[in-house]
Amino acid sequence: MPCYIDKTAKLKTAVTDLVLSKSFDNGMICASEQAVIVDKEIAKEFEKLMKEADCYFLSKSETEKLEKGMFKEEKLISEIAGQSPYNIAKIAGIEVPETTKVLVVPQTGVGEGYPFSKEKLSPVLAYYTVSDKDKGIELAERLIEFGGLGHSAVIHSEDEETIKEFGTRVKVRKNNSKLTINTWSNR
Repeated sequence: MPCYIDKTAKLKTAVTDLVLSKSFDNGMICASEQAVIVDKEIAKEFEKLMKEADCYFLSKSETEKLEKGMFKEEKLISEIAGQSPYNIAKIAGIEVPETTKVLVVPQTGVGEGYPFSKEKLSPVLAYYTVSDKDKGIELAERLIEFGGLGHSAVIHSEDEETIKEFGTRVKVRKNNSKLTINTWSNR
């Protein structure tokens, strides 16, 4: 569910992976990222790369429209699931290019009152920025706990200690004792 991209990540690779995952089958796969957490230090470059990959960042007013178009009493409207970003935006009264792959919704909170912090079964991605890895991992923990154990979590980092800490703290299931951390690198 949460994807944390820290300042040491291979950013272009992280963005490519994120967009491919979130846009595949219009985000219907529950293992696709529901939220991305990015270190502020790399946020501008992240946003630039996402825009180059045909992702659309919503303004505050567009986010309010999208929330009204996607949720009723903070529950996802069933017709939204599996729709294209263009169709979802159209339903909400927002104009986006037809080529849009992911709708990116800047967020500041998690939990009740923040429906974009939930699973959305669509190519809509909550976007958070954090000051450092401690805040990033903490936010990933909150998102996974709110979204429900049993989901997945992703980290993009080149720092082994950050990866290990993320793997230890972000509990994707009730019994985290057998969690396997897979790392691969292009080194």
